[in-house]
This record gives sequence, structure tokens and C-alpha cells, in this order.
Amino acid sequence: MLAHTRQGTLYVIRCMKVFHVLKGVYRHRRRRFALRVQLIAALCNLTRACPS
Repeated sequence: MLAHTRQGTLYVIRCMKVFHVLKGVYRHRRRRFALRVQLIAALCNLTRACPS
């Protein structure tokens, strides 16, 4: 069970790196960083839940 949860977490982190949010230095407004991370995490979770 723990390995399954960890695998899902690592998959979402990999997806977020594809969007370049966690890969490099964030150069935009800091107040919107949390919102952008949450939106991209939601997109990654949605694509994982509903593969096309």
C-alpha cells in the first residue's frame, strides 16, 4: 500500500517537472506560485485518473 501511494506521488512530481514548475527557478510572482502548483497538480491527477 505504501509503495502504491509513493508511486502515485512520484508520478505527479514527474508531471509537474514536465510543466517546468519544479524543475528550475520560479521567476514569476510569488503570491501565485501556490495556485499554479495546485492547478498543475490537478491537471496531472486528472490525466492520471482519466487516461485517453
